[in-house]
Amino acid sequence: MLADCRFPDPAPRAPCFFGLSDIDSTSARDTGGTLRSRERDSEMKHKLMVKLMMPLRFVGSLAFGILLLVVLLVLMALGTFVEAEYSARAAQFILYANPWFYALIALLALNLLVSLLLRFPWKRHHTPFLIVHTGILVLLFGCYLTWRNGEEAQITLPEGTAGQIAVKMDKQQFEFTPIAHSVAGNAEPLYVPFRPGPFSWRDYQYEHWLKDGKRYKRLLWYPMQFVPRNTGERRLLGTDVRFEVLDYLAHSALEPVPPFEVSVLWNNKTVQTVTESDEVREVPRNWESARLDLQQQERRSLRRTSSDICGISTTMSGGEQISYRLALSPEELTAFRESRPTLALSPALVPGTAGLWGEIVLYYNGKHYSVNVEQLIALEEDARFAVEDSGLNIGNVWFSDRVPVINFTLYTRSGDSEGMELMPGNPELNIQARRLGVFGSYWVDPQRIMQSPEHADNPMLRRIAQQRLDFMQGTDQKLYYRLWSGRRIVADGVVPDRVGRNRPQFRVAEGTPDEAEIVIDRFVPQDVPGGLIVAATANRRQHNEQRVLLRVVFDGQENTFWLRAAAPTVVPLPPEQDQIRYIYGKDRTLSVQINYETIDLGFGILLKQFERRTEPGLRMSSHYSSLVDYVEPITSAATGAGFSRDLANYRPLPGGENILISMNRPGFFTGTHSGYRIYQSSYIGPYYPDQPQFHELYDGAVFPWETRPRESIAMSTLSVNDDPGRGWKYFGSLLIVLGSAMFVWRKTAPG
Repeated sequence: MLADCRFPDPAPRAPCFFGLSDIDSTSARDTGGTLRSRERDSEMKHKLMVKLMMPLRFVGSLAFGILLLVVLLVLMALGTFVEAEYSARAAQFILYANPWFYALIALLALNLLVSLLLRFPWKRHHTPFLIVHTGILVLLFGCYLTWRNGEEAQITLPEGTAGQIAVKMDKQQFEFTPIAHSVAGNAEPLYVPFRPGPFSWRDYQYEHWLKDGKRYKRLLWYPMQFVPRNTGERRLLGTDVRFEVLDYLAHSALEPVPPFEVSVLWNNKTVQTVTESDEVREVPRNWESARLDLQQQERRSLRRTSSDICGISTTMSGGEQISYRLALSPEELTAFRESRPTLALSPALVPGTAGLWGEIVLYYNGKHYSVNVEQLIALEEDARFAVEDSGLNIGNVWFSDRVPVINFTLYTRSGDSEGMELMPGNPELNIQARRLGVFGSYWVDPQRIMQSPEHADNPMLRRIAQQRLDFMQGTDQKLYYRLWSGRRIVADGVVPDRVGRNRPQFRVAEGTPDEAEIVIDRFVPQDVPGGLIVAATANRRQHNEQRVLLRVVFDGQENTFWLRAAAPTVVPLPPEQDQIRYIYGKDRTLSVQINYETIDLGFGILLKQFERRTEPGLRMSSHYSSLVDYVEPITSAATGAGFSRDLANYRPLPGGENILISMNRPGFFTGTHSGYRIYQSSYIGPYYPDQPQFHELYDGAVFPWETRPRESIAMSTLSVNDDPGRGWKYFGSLLIVLGSAMFVWRKTAPG
């Protein structure tokens, strides 16, 4: 009987749960089907949730976390080798600052966060786990704040000076400065960030990267491709200036270039020589060779110091001169080729002719302007001479008739000024007004001047009266020449190219008394005077000379040139000739430099005294420290770049006097942001009175906090660090230590 019994399906009883007391069999069957459908939906949702939770559980799993840690440890170990062979900046660039390294850190943070959420609601025994994981997340958050908003810079100060501008050592920038010649007041410099990376751009090509045969470098080449660099053409905001970095050398060197060699057969077939018996004889002349090495160029000036002189000359047996120089711009080459004496250099003093001391010819804005030197010599002390319709004025004239040489200052309509120094006997040593885009030549008639008894025996004038053959390498890497007869230019042009193995050979001023035959024995185009720019091996032991091949389009003119990056310092050092380039437009100039970004600390640091102690019997420093005051500027003159010797522009901040900063003892300043920590980084010097640096840094005054003048001056370099994530990192580390201690205590506690 019991076997024949049929128990109803439990499902139809479910409706009673909802308060239904009586249903027929049809309703029961319908309700049962609905409930089974709901169960199937619920089961499907459960399976779907399980499928969705599977990747989430994997992301938050211990295995995935260990995998991430292993990968990060391997990468950081690789970064240690990269830093040891190259630099910390290289390791930062290839690994630590790479987008996929950030992605790994983000995955680690996600692993920790998900592992916390999967265990919710948390129990008491989860406490150590929660504390450690929360500590790591807090630590990573502090690292993010440091990466995002932190500042690290350096400031270099001589003793007895104050400054508030620090340099960011890892952030370079282009500085474009428009210089208007006709409008009063120049525009502010335009800064464009430049992030080229620590390697030469040719190393991003696989064959270049492996050229030294180190196979493990293959592993480094792949992550390098993911880090962005500032390539491609860019436009200065709000201007018509376009520029593009064509090449970048993180480590460069100058390869010596063979000297320029030329042979000349002068039309003057004989030369006078003096025998041992003091007898003067005429000796036949043959081919003569000159060897001009720009590495041995002289850099001198009678009244001005300049580093833009890039020429050299030599004197032949008959008194003729041969000079060789480099043009730093197309305008300088044009001035060389087209500048001529425009006034008649003749003995007759008639209107329209040059005076006794000749004329200077200025090339500016595509035009030539002639100025009678006699008029400049006659200027009163504070007077200025207007150069025709050029908008230029000449003042502060100094002239010497012994060399001869003329030195003066050029003024533009905007009030800008720059000095020039011109010599008719040594044009390769002329100092040009490159910043204003003015190039000058000085022409005299030496025979006319020597007719005066007081100048008849002037050796320089006799030298100028001889023939002179000038060569100039243009920016197009070609060689140009001009022949000076002693009174005028008799020939000029471009040296013909070499045909096969034959050396360039040509005649100039044919059929005239000044005729000469010239053979170019050796000519190697140079990037800078005396050298070619080549890539150097990237390693710690190589001197870091960064150079950029830049193409700039300004006022429709395209200029391509190499530019050397400035040193990372706020010490106001004038740029050398290969650290700044001038590009000339219509009545304006654009200067281009590569320097480093700076920050205004918001307060000043006054270096009162630098102390250095050495190991007994050795020159190695065992300790060095800086005694400083924290000061604030009280005048606008104190907020400029570099440092100030005028301490009246500053006043001490409360509690900021006599702060000692040593190698292991940083200083603290909490007036701005999250507060600066100031570390003793390095030093320069000391310098003593027999060294020129001493007089450049010290004016002999007694410092207010001392009683006698200084016998030595040193410079101290301080590192300034602003880390908004420091507190979070300390707190996260504390949580990690606390959670780890709780883990150990739970494992070792009895019971």
